[in-house]
Parts: sequence; structure tokens; C-alpha cells
Amino acid sequence: MSRLFAFAFALCALGACQKPLDARLQAGDTAARAGKWDLARTRWAEATQLDPHSAVAFAKLGVAQWELGLKDDAAASWSSAVSIDPNAEDAVAALARLDLERHDAGAAVERLQFVQAPVTTAFQMVLAQALLARGGPDDAAAALAAAQRAATAAPGDPEVDYLLGSAQIALRRFSDAQGTLEALQRRRPESPLGSYGLARLAAAQSRQTDALLHLSAARAAAGSSWNAERVAADPAFAFLIAAPEFKALVGR
Repeated sequence: MSRLFAFAFALCALGACQKPLDARLQAGDTAARAGKWDLARTRWAEATQLDPHSAVAFAKLGVAQWELGLKDDAAASWSSAVSIDPNAEDAVAALARLDLERHDAGAAVERLQFVQAPVTTAFQMVLAQALLARGGPDDAAAALAAAQRAATAAPGDPEVDYLLGSAQIALRRFSDAQGTLEALQRRRPESPLGSYGLARLAAAQSRQTDALLHLSAARAAAGSSWNAERVAADPAFAFLIAAPEFKALVGR
């Protein structure tokens, strides 16, 4: 190591690199807000080079890589963030989402439970999703608690309200779920989540006609974002598989 490099490294260790690091992080944030993910990736990659021990820089870099479709690179960056700081909840939550994509809810819950005193709404939402997907004996109640924490932090968020209603369905608190999901549908009619949640509620009560009506409304609200394959695979609607109306909704 040259004397000049050693001196520069020592300055960084003492915090002299903090301003350049912050500048790169902020430049990446600005690019990300503008949807310029290539530029955001470049700036955040520079931040990781300035400080290879910055969990924040690696967590942000993972987001840019994900947005650019570089899933393996994103996972590697998030893993680096967690190895630096096991309490880096954004990176942990992102890795848990990947676990859920691989249908490994158990791994997602286990990963999330290592984080001490999480504070972000996004973390609570992923935790609720993972618990509901795992479906253990006490998971629905824990998912409801996580969704309620998220709802307190982000009142009126449609995704949070959908999770709240989903947890209530899992607990068979059908009246509460009805109120939660109908309120979501009224407040955000452009979102498919209220109707989709009501379809799942009707399915839990074996109300086939209502389930199909709400699914039809959800598809209309979703438009081009309607994911027929995911709907067809939703176990809530297994009893509808033979119904011609359901086959039409999912293209089968």
C-alpha cells in the first residue's frame, strides 16, 4: 500500500470521506427520484467504493440493480449490506421479498426476525406478507399486529389496508375484514386491492357468486396490470377452478 493511499484510507476512517460519500448517496437519490436508474446505480456504486463498509450504500445500490432487472446483482448488494449491518432493515426486507418470490415464506420470516426494533412501514408490510404466506398457528395474529403497525405509520395506504384485511380474513374475523376492505374500495376505487380482498373474503366464506363478482371488479380496476397467472394460483380460489366465469377471468 502506497503512503498516499494509506493516508487517504486513514482519512476516510476518520470521517473525511463522509462528505463525498454523502454527495454520491444524495446524487443517487436524485437520479432515482427522476427514474434514472443507470445513473443512480453509478452514483451508489461509487459510494460503495468510497466506503466499502456502508450498509446504506449497498442497500441503495441493490434497489437500482433491481429496477434495472439485475436481480442477482441486487441480491448480492443487499446481502453485502446485511453482512455489514444485520439490522439494515431495508436490505433484509428486500431479501425477504426474494424469499417470498421463491415461495419460501419460512426463510423470509426467519430472516426478518433477526432485525431488532424495525421502524419502517415497508418492513412491517413484508413481515405481514411473510407471516400470512407461512400460515403457522400464530402467524395470522402476528401478521395482523405487523399490519396494524404499518397502518399506524401509513394511514390510508391501500397496500397496508389490503394486508390488514387479509390478516383479518386469516383470523376469520370476517366482519372486520368486510369493513376494512369495503372502506378501501370506497376510498381508492381505482385500486384493484379492495375488490380483490373482498373476493378473497367471499371465497373464505364459500360465496362463489360474490367472489366472482369481486374478482371481475378487480380485473377491471387492474387493467393491463391484471396478473391472471397469479390469480389462478391463489389458493383462496381453488374452489372456483371449474367455474367457467373464473376460467374466463384467468384466461383458462
